[in-house]
Amino acid sequence: MNLDHVVARRFAPIHQSYDWRDCALYALGLGMGDDPLDEDELPYVYEGRDQRAVPSMGVTLGWPPLWIAEPETGIAWTKVLHGEQRLTLHRPLPVGGSIRANHRISAVEDKGPMRGALLYFDTELFDAISGERLATLCATDFLRGDGGCGNHGLPPVAIAPIDGNSKPSTSVTYRTPPQAALLYRLVSRDYMPIHADPAIAREAGFDRPISHGLNTLGLACRAILKRYAPGRPERISTLAARFIAPAFPGDTIRIDLFETDEAIRFRAWALDRQVMLLDRGECRLFDR
Repeated sequence: MNLDHVVARRFAPIHQSYDWRDCALYALGLGMGDDPLDEDELPYVYEGRDQRAVPSMGVTLGWPPLWIAEPETGIAWTKVLHGEQRLTLHRPLPVGGSIRANHRISAVEDKGPMRGALLYFDTELFDAISGERLATLCATDFLRGDGGCGNHGLPPVAIAPIDGNSKPSTSVTYRTPPQAALLYRLVSRDYMPIHADPAIAREAGFDRPISHGLNTLGLACRAILKRYAPGRPERISTLAARFIAPAFPGDTIRIDLFETDEAIRFRAWALDRQVMLLDRGECRLFDR
């Protein structure tokens, strides 16, 4: 990686408009609506029932172009994986509107030669009309092929681990469809080809395209809404998780939820493969 070029790179604000159809399509991309009699999830996929936006949709708004593939960065972009994601909502996500997204690289943490590097990418979302801040995001990208590049900035405090002795308070299981990644890339506008192109996936070390980590995080949000905030997405304040391993389209995914005094913690597993997908998950709820 060309560290000097990467940390000096500036990002033009991204302007995006979305509407009720985009919200419904995002929810469908998470599998919502698979039970036509589930009236808790119906408002996310149907405009005739006081439609709501799934809070985790905030991670898809204002998505920047695939800048890591620009030759000037020197990044081995086919080896990049999403490491962590944090989302803080400052107000409930509206069902449609216009947003402005401001992006910046806040830190690079060099793990050393052959060990990769972590790149921290911050985003602020604003209502494009009122200027009101909607959400704050921090994505951590694991640059597996760029160890030895050097450090920049101060990384954020790590997401706290879940007590290893904790037992889940409840679990929710979802069967993902074989075309899950192809659908999610359209509803999220994350067009990283590792999720669609078998040749790119093989170059990255996988035998087939992988699912988006943010899709798995969206499934965790879906489970939390169902168990702790049915019909009240405005209760979700923060959502964060560490991506441990990629899911594959068609995986059966179990979300384990742990109740604590401060937050709902969570993990996700690919059951058929007995592989942990998400760890250190944390969701904080407003009392409202």
